[in-house]
Amino acid sequence: MSAFASPIAYYLERYHQDDTENAFFGLTELDHEALPELTAEFRAATDPDLRDFLLHVIWEHRQTSVIPLLGEALREGEKAVWRQAMNGLVALACPEAIEELGSAKTREFPRPRDTEEFRSWLKEAIEQATQGCGS
Repeated sequence: MSAFASPIAYYLERYHQDDTENAFFGLTELDHEALPELTAEFRAATDPDLRDFLLHVIWEHRQTSVIPLLGEALREGEKAVWRQAMNGLVALACPEAIEELGSAKTREFPRPRDTEEFRSWLKEAIEQATQGCGS
């Protein structure tokens, strides 16, 4: 059992008991070394709300090591998840994050209006990340 299994389980139980704020802050205050386990929890989760929550926790650690995961979520996730991935990539605002955003330009959805919405959000995210990159 890892050093982070117990606190992660505790805070996820808080989340499931609708104590989202304490769960969020508890998980974001864990050492960055918990990120691989948080990533595993994200990948194992099937509930879109939990995936959204975990992805937010992950990017709030502000570690560039999570950029590939954010890119993956951006290209494959449900609406709440891809929006969260965009938020994380904008917050990180570094060349690698901007590259991940750019690589999602070709993402297609079954419904054209969903593709249009995604691309509109993506365009804005790229602009924001580019502006933040120089800050």
